[in-house]
Amino acid sequence: MKRRLSAVAMLAVALIAGSSCASSVDGKPLPGLAPVDLSTLKTGAAATEPSPFKLRTSSNAAQSVRFIEARRMLNYVVHPFDVDRDLTSVGFVKLIADATSMTADGALPEIYKPVGENNNLIAGAYVSRSNGNLRSQKRLIVSILRFASDVDSKNAADDFARITTEQRERHPIHVEGYPDARATSADDLSANAFQPHGPYVIAISAGIPQANQDKLAETIKKTIDLQIPALDRQKPVPVDDLLDLPLDPDGIMRRAAPKAKDYSDPGFSLYDEDFGSFEPSGILHFERNPIEVRKAFEEGGVDLIGRRASTVYRARDLAAAIRLQTALTEPDKNDTVLDPPPGLGDARCLRLDSKDLNRQYSSFCAIVYDRYVAVVISSFPELARVDRRLEERTAGQYSILAKSE
Repeated sequence: MKRRLSAVAMLAVALIAGSSCASSVDGKPLPGLAPVDLSTLKTGAAATEPSPFKLRTSSNAAQSVRFIEARRMLNYVVHPFDVDRDLTSVGFVKLIADATSMTADGALPEIYKPVGENNNLIAGAYVSRSNGNLRSQKRLIVSILRFASDVDSKNAADDFARITTEQRERHPIHVEGYPDARATSADDLSANAFQPHGPYVIAISAGIPQANQDKLAETIKKTIDLQIPALDRQKPVPVDDLLDLPLDPDGIMRRAAPKAKDYSDPGFSLYDEDFGSFEPSGILHFERNPIEVRKAFEEGGVDLIGRRASTVYRARDLAAAIRLQTALTEPDKNDTVLDPPPGLGDARCLRLDSKDLNRQYSSFCAIVYDRYVAVVISSFPELARVDRRLEERTAGQYSILAKSE
């Protein structure tokens, strides 16, 4: 038995440098990972059983349904780092179901709210990234907004452009190949553009460190060049048919932990708009190391993600899951590596130097079970040396995965 477990440990080292092996306990060992005894895990009040996922419709049913389309649309938004490889620092990611969510904190400015109210806005998605350099900042914001018709989207683009120019004197920027881009700038350090395309408007805001009108035009052009083909692959679903889409494809959502009953989860909104299933391209907008994580997605055959209070990724096999765990937990220079929770020696955990903008967490763990990776989040308590809540949630999430066979 000891010889067999040693072989397992050696395989783990070969698969992932630095993965740890817990003490031998009773249970079914998985290749490449130390065995885990569920009965010894300290889960506290955390959920430990798989639970069905249901759409929250009690407060605003229409908005909850349109968030289904918004989540689907996020899968097709251009990644800013594909426009400029320096743009890897996570900004706000917002899902849009009406004019209010379009202009909520971190999304489009409040001055644009009438555009959604007056032009039959259906849904949309908003992403932003920067180069993370405050002294020489570059940033790119991309939104795709779906309206009820081509006429509505053209009117919306006109309204966006009009409102933009009313705020400050601006001059037009010529974007080669896109005469309808409605691109303008006040200082050639930043520019806005609003390109209609069928029932959609592509809204872009670009910023660069030194004034350069040609560079802004080039950034806008490249963004539209990438975004239009992506939109053409995304077939809009009629609003009345959105509830016919599967809420839990292949059981991925029941594998993710539900919200805590004591409301201790960090950073969730009233409507849980980012709860749902995603394709790799959609969830990638939230990731801290997007280039490395996308490579792990592609090489590891990641094809489905479920997000509730935790996020569960489905990879091709165990080896791919372990490699994905490594990519997801690569620390930034000021992050702190945390000890794994008791009984989960192969978990990888971090305390972040800065809170995540979108979910407001400051600590997380990534665990592997079979072909699945789960990321569990928490808010590291001030003045504490250990995040017990994170440890308990991670143990609970592992139990959920183990019982989801």
